[in-house]
Amino acid sequence: MKIILNMKILFYSLLLTRVTFAGFGQECTGYHQYHCRYTDYTYYYSRQSKSLQSHKGQETVIQIVAYAGEDYYLAVCGNQKLGKIRFRIMEDNASKTVLFDNADNEYSESVIFTNEATRNLIIELSTSGGSARESKYSGCVGLVVEFRKTTNPE
Repeated sequence: MKIILNMKILFYSLLLTRVTFAGFGQECTGYHQYHCRYTDYTYYYSRQSKSLQSHKGQETVIQIVAYAGEDYYLAVCGNQKLGKIRFRIMEDNASKTVLFDNADNEYSESVIFTNEATRNLIIELSTSGGSARESKYSGCVGLVVEFRKTTNPE
């Protein structure tokens, strides 16, 4: 009888722990939808947009597909305590060619570009200050991806 009681206590303890950890990961869900800046209504929201939890000094890589003949708008945002958010757009190939780095543009929070050929891109997000191992503070970071068909001037 005592073994069954101990098993129940262990089971519920593990279940509670799992629910608690799952709750910490969910606090950033939808962060990008409510905190990042959107462009005008000529662009469509992409489901490639993401929210994630980050520590100071942490680097995160997100892969997206950019389709031919479309204009793209990318915007990043994050909790102020994380500091400036650096984002780089790179080609997903062996050379990892950097196409854009917001550190070269006074840490601008958005960029618009036209994509002429379908390609895989890497969006690298990093927060400033310290190392991720040493940082006890974490906050939310968001990436908004929007697109529209490229308009050809006549």
